[in-house]
Amino acid sequence: MKFELERSETEKLIIESSEYKGHDLVSLRIYFLSKENEWLPTKKGVTFRRDQLDEVVKALEGIKKE
Repeated sequence: MKFELERSETEKLIIESSEYKGHDLVSLRIYFLSKENEWLPTKKGVTFRRDQLDEVVKALEGIKKE
């Protein structure tokens, strides 16, 4: 599954699930539009195990309530 949130005409946040070496992962990464008109990942982002997702969502909800 993959979600895209546009930040600007040349930048977007991509949230996606993947698997690596038997681990289910969730990634949030900033992508930019290259000169060749191709979306490429930046170093800005984070990846965590899917089993940590509830903790991450709980933390984000706490921040949202502040």
